[in-house]
Amino acid sequence: AVVSTQSGHYGREILLEFYFHTIQFAKSKGMNYAQTSSLFTIMKLVHAMCISTPYNNNKTTFTYFKQLLVKHSLQRPPYSVGVFDVSQVQAITDYALNTYFRHFDMYKYAFTPKVRIDISFHYDGIPETPEPIVVAEPTQPEEEQEEVEAETVEEEEPAPELESEEMKQLRDMIQVAMGAELKQLQGRLEKLIIEQDAKISRQVEALEESIGLKSGAKSPAGKKRK
Repeated sequence: AVVSTQSGHYGREILLEFYFHTIQFAKSKGMNYAQTSSLFTIMKLVHAMCISTPYNNNKTTFTYFKQLLVKHSLQRPPYSVGVFDVSQVQAITDYALNTYFRHFDMYKYAFTPKVRIDISFHYDGIPETPEPIVVAEPTQPEEEQEEVEAETVEEEEPAPELESEEMKQLRDMIQVAMGAELKQLQGRLEKLIIEQDAKISRQVEALEESIGLKSGAKSPAGKKRK
């Protein structure tokens, strides 16, 4: 299905809006049936590439988008077919950058599966807590079992054992060590997020410069039409 998604109802609405605006853009540029169908398929494949992995693949996805666009703008059968002209290629590239790739992180968050990390700690010098041994109790007749349960209800519950001083110290040591480890892990994660954001911003700026969106930059198409 065109709008098949595992992200729930909100993911379906996002995808429908994305496809709707893609078709509206094609109509606004006066594209025929073949051009509209080709544009729709290109954007659908680009979205599938985006959500194919939970890791950052902004540059790979944009390279894939340019390859698909080139294959539909040059008449070289059987390798490519000239569906779009030069002006349409420029318009489609601007549209994709200003819509899909500008909100690339949003699509990545909404449609890719989440990664769960389970963390376990091991401390040298501290013996591991042995697993409790389960001893199977012998089966008793129903009458004897009822008598035992009645006696157990009548007896008072024993007072809970007090925690020893060594156990308190051990527990405090574990809590302090875990707190330090978690702080270091949080710091590394925050640093990694900042680096990833900066990297994505540089990539987007480089991509915009490569197609002539920055002020003062000349597009390759303009150089050929002297």
